[in-house]
Amino acid sequence: MRVRLAAMVAGGLLLLLGCSAPSDPARAPSAAAPQAAAVAAEPQPTPAGAPLRKVRMAYGFATAEALPMWVALEQGLYAKYGLDVDTVLMQSSAQIAPAMAAGEVDVALSAGAGVVEIGLAGGDQVIVASQTNLMRFFLHARPEIRRVEDLRGQRVAITRLGSGIHLATTIVLERAGLDPSRDVILLQTGASDAPLTALVSGAADAGMMADPTNFFAERQGFPQLVSLTDYQIPFSQGALAVSRSTLESRYELVRDFVRGHVEAIGMGKRDPALAKRLLAKYTQNDDPDLVDRSYQVWVSALEERAYPSVAAVQTVLDQRAAENPAARTANPRDFVDERILRELEASGFLQPALAGASQ
Repeated sequence: MRVRLAAMVAGGLLLLLGCSAPSDPARAPSAAAPQAAAVAAEPQPTPAGAPLRKVRMAYGFATAEALPMWVALEQGLYAKYGLDVDTVLMQSSAQIAPAMAAGEVDVALSAGAGVVEIGLAGGDQVIVASQTNLMRFFLHARPEIRRVEDLRGQRVAITRLGSGIHLATTIVLERAGLDPSRDVILLQTGASDAPLTALVSGAADAGMMADPTNFFAERQGFPQLVSLTDYQIPFSQGALAVSRSTLESRYELVRDFVRGHVEAIGMGKRDPALAKRLLAKYTQNDDPDLVDRSYQVWVSALEERAYPSVAAVQTVLDQRAAENPAARTANPRDFVDERILRELEASGFLQPALAGASQ
């Protein structure tokens, strides 16, 4: 098991060295995790002039799931709590989790699948918050393909093996009676928008996508075969993850990061104009209708309190059980840690930060 983890870490490091993205600076020490208190003190912003602590953050998608990060960076919400956050875009949770295991990343905004996968290989990562806990991916295909069953022998584009999009594709194919390893050809295409590129170029016959890429697929003439939202499958699609060792040794830093991120979720809900402007900017989408649709899908899926979901972890374990015996006996609670959110809720911070009428 440790050998497998070492291989995943090595692969993650190679991928990290090969990717590039805009960045803000990164990292610094913090206090050890406190014992849980009956009532926590209300968190306060960092005093003006105090030195900022560096944080290295990876994220796995330039989609609506990254909206809180964009809000927090532009509106100074991470800095409000004393953090200087350096971000790097990676291709999927399957790439992010090994990079975090190698110590190259402090905090990740990612799908929960990577956390579970590396945990099964001996890693120590946990999900500390999750903005959405239902699977929300969309399968599109060439117009002549009318049913999932018609994908037998066809090429289906995903991001990477082990990613949330890969998991969603596997679920859809198996529900249609297809074996993903034998009945279709799975194409690893990389970033979250790459399945559409493969479809448009003719390299793939179908592709699993996140929003807003699915809306572009419709515009390009590739109909939707399946919306995973119809399945109501528990899944952490916009999860905040850290290593357990980081959580224990730098608890205050992680807590302050979660504070800024949670506040950004609420701001995105309360200020649709701000949220849509940032969505348009960072997804390079100048179509107001598609931006609005993407925003509405995001805001309608938000969790009321942003707690990580044990049921979402179990979804990944169930899917991996056929190939990985460790998944059959794993406790899903070992992959989540609710301490920070419970502290923020007890202090009276959480509900007001997340509150807000969406339009």
